[in-house]
Amino acid sequence: MSMPSFLNKAAIILNPNAGQGRLQKQWDQVLEGLNNGFTDVKVYETNEPGDGAVFVKKLQHEADVIIAAGGDGTVHEVAEAIAAMEGQIPAFGILPGGTCNDFSRALGMNQDPVLAAQQLSQKQMRQIDIGEFGGEYFTNFWGIGLITHVSESIDPTTKDKFGRLSYYLSAAKSLQTWEPFDLKVQSEEFSFEGEAAMFLAVNGPFTGGIKPFFPNTDLQDGKLDCLVIEKPSVSFVWDVLQNRLTDTSVEGEGYHYFQSSEIEIQTTPPQLIDCDGERKDRTPSIIKCMKQKLHTLTGDVSF
Repeated sequence: MSMPSFLNKAAIILNPNAGQGRLQKQWDQVLEGLNNGFTDVKVYETNEPGDGAVFVKKLQHEADVIIAAGGDGTVHEVAEAIAAMEGQIPAFGILPGGTCNDFSRALGMNQDPVLAAQQLSQKQMRQIDIGEFGGEYFTNFWGIGLITHVSESIDPTTKDKFGRLSYYLSAAKSLQTWEPFDLKVQSEEFSFEGEAAMFLAVNGPFTGGIKPFFPNTDLQDGKLDCLVIEKPSVSFVWDVLQNRLTDTSVEGEGYHYFQSSEIEIQTTPPQLIDCDGERKDRTPSIIKCMKQKLHTLTGDVSF
């Protein structure tokens, strides 16, 4: 894998509908910030899911950096398409424009798009990890069970209006409706077999705009942070929502934490996978961490 020698040509893949058109309202100022750092800035607007990946493939040899401008769905689609490339690969960047913008937060990007554009123009580059399973990639998280129920139960209207509060409300609702499943987890560092409510493997620390599970996740260590929840309780969910599940060095009652670069997951019955908010695949799966695979423009964050 090689990188362009200079980052002059920037391609912006813009979802104009993200965050109720939040980016569009400040777009002139955003472009001004980008033009201060890049000599050539081109914008490509998406109309429907899948457009971003198509643009990425066309731009492989035309852009030095491809910037996802939108919410978590746009970020996932663009990053996955870049990660699947071979040969000379453009750098990756994010202009946050959605409701939660989880991975942009992990990269230290300012949540004001105008200030984020200024950060991108500084061209601070880091090589970051990305998750992979079955030839697909994820930047932020891979989960089954309760987390899938939470994301499915979020009303889009509520999400746009209340942001991270919608995740609190959905978590409380899902606690009443979750269904246990038989889970088998196997890795070099940890194994588990039994009834569970959720399994989660994360690359970045943010979920729903907060750091509920892994506040100290390392994006360059080549490992995913993993959590098995056997049976959720009201106190457990409350601790999560209050950001109190921070001591991940020991196991708590009903949950297990570990780190690994490769995890094999089997379930009965098959479970719907939530991958960066996208839900289309089912278990079984083998999840891997691809160490420092993405060359990424970052904000004000220490790695």
